[in-house]
Amino acid sequence: MTSPSERDIEGYLLAQCREHGFLCLKFVSPGRGGVPDRIVVALGRIVFVEVKRPGGRLQKRQQLMHDKLRRHGAEVHVVDDKPGVDAFVAHLLKPSSDQQGAAP
Repeated sequence: MTSPSERDIEGYLLAQCREHGFLCLKFVSPGRGGVPDRIVVALGRIVFVEVKRPGGRLQKRQQLMHDKLRRHGAEVHVVDDKPGVDAFVAHLLKPSSDQQGAAP
């Protein structure tokens, strides 16, 4: 059996986000290489997600951009398989420290 492609993993991420009512937007920034593939908006959070094929590695420019985003306070995740997507969704479903004191 062949390993899933990056497209398969991205499709699964999109399906899981839709199932949970999250927005999962394709992110393209013309003239700026290395940006993550997706922006997920969920439960008051905005999170960047890089999708890779199983075992795929970040390119140097992607790592630099992820580091830059994190330095500016952004949350960036990398998923490369379906269990990784499931763990990411579970992470989003957990209340963050910012949300715990918020009124419903």
